[in-house]
Amino acid sequence: MSGTIDDVLVVGGGDVGLLTALGIRKQLPTVDVRVVDDFGTEVPQVGKSTYLDIQNILHGQLEIEEPEFIDEVKPIWKATVFFRDWCDTDAFHYPFDVSDTFKQPDTRNSSEHFVYYYDNLYDSEDHQTRCEQIVSQGKSPWYHDQNGDLSKYNKCAYHLNTARFNGYLRKLCRQRGVELVDDEITDVETTGSHVDAVHSASDSYDADLFVDATGFNRILRREQEAAEFRDFEFPLDAAFNVRIDRSLDDVIPATVVETGDFGWFWHIDTYDNRDLGYVFASEYVDDEAALEEFREYVEAVSTADADPNPVGDLEDVDRYEFTSGYYERAWVDNCLAIGNAEGFVEPLQSTALTANASLAMQFANLLSAHGRIADDDVRLAYNRAVERTWESIYDFIAVHYKYSYADTDLWREMATREYSPRLDRIAEEFDRFGYDWQVERANEDGLQELSIFTVPDFYAMMRPLGASSVFYDTNDFRVSNELVRELEQYYRRIRTQVHSQHLTVSELYQDVLNG
Repeated sequence: MSGTIDDVLVVGGGDVGLLTALGIRKQLPTVDVRVVDDFGTEVPQVGKSTYLDIQNILHGQLEIEEPEFIDEVKPIWKATVFFRDWCDTDAFHYPFDVSDTFKQPDTRNSSEHFVYYYDNLYDSEDHQTRCEQIVSQGKSPWYHDQNGDLSKYNKCAYHLNTARFNGYLRKLCRQRGVELVDDEITDVETTGSHVDAVHSASDSYDADLFVDATGFNRILRREQEAAEFRDFEFPLDAAFNVRIDRSLDDVIPATVVETGDFGWFWHIDTYDNRDLGYVFASEYVDDEAALEEFREYVEAVSTADADPNPVGDLEDVDRYEFTSGYYERAWVDNCLAIGNAEGFVEPLQSTALTANASLAMQFANLLSAHGRIADDDVRLAYNRAVERTWESIYDFIAVHYKYSYADTDLWREMATREYSPRLDRIAEEFDRFGYDWQVERANEDGLQELSIFTVPDFYAMMRPLGASSVFYDTNDFRVSNELVRELEQYYRRIRTQVHSQHLTVSELYQDVLNG
């Protein structure tokens, strides 16, 4: 299929579907954009957490005014992923200002910085980035500067109440000329891989381009003959989810992660409540045993405001199932799949919403740059971007398991399985060269194809998880007293600044924004 796209029909009014519609509308204002869904159904309670790029997507590319967004959506700011207990390692953070952790390799005496970080700083509570201090001190990124003006440290993401967020996106769609059609698509008419039309019980819809944003239902994608699925074969495939009451005073500005016997737990504070989940491998544990482990976890992280028995029986909790992998061609003929309809790895590192929002903008930009022409080359360019995204996410998630150590069948399998040649190469380069990620590389190793998570991100995770480097362990390096004093002063200034200037979430919402 080749031709000019004049109208787009997005099937699925979840967050990703609406963001896709807004992206197309923003970049291609002459294109007719409709979103069709049963808007009376409850908004799913998953997908609350984001990573750093969400700020640029929402407030940069989509030009959503931040004050209005805060007033209507009431986000909680997320500064790190906090691994409170990952396979019995010491607690550590993956911060969004990870770039501040490492000096550039061309910095004077950069090797001293690298060695000192390797030996002393990677797990030190006294040497934390600004994001890490925000979490450790229970603050928000907002602070009063020296002139008394309200300012923000920009290297933070969001925790979102999905009902508030989706409602706001619907409002924005209406304001910007995206038509929302309240209907339920029940049938897809195809000729081969070409989508001819979609139908509800009472109406039919056609378009130059269809977008499948129906989540794991994959209503359009499953009807396309040419769509092949790459299965990552992660054994974690199910999740329990509950929400408990919590005061704004108890907000933790991080996604908190801990491992269990058969998977891992998440803890996400939104404005309205504390969202808790257990991602587990159903091959290794039945629902009743997983629920009992989840119940113990929830009780341990509940505050005084929570229901004394938040996890009842199986019917009292939300249960989700998923398969890790993606369709190797996101855009087939006249149908583009996005969100969970296209792919999913797993919830660790909270990649789904932001990655798909980014892909939606890449699609809109690509179509705009090519004059709304949809041909094989344009589709190929987009499909390669999607492939790089999913493969990069897979590799980064796999790092968490490659260096995991726990005495259960699941964790033994996760620590010993083969993941990808790219991940093996990253581990090999860290072993040989340490933190110098700018060593010249050949294209065939795949590292230049990484998207979202780059080599320094991998190193920031690997060292706290126990990875070592022969380069540092077998060579003698001298770290000067001058550098140690410089770093001590640097981290002390950060700690003091966060303590004295930054507001808590409660202070921000209750005293400043409502004042």
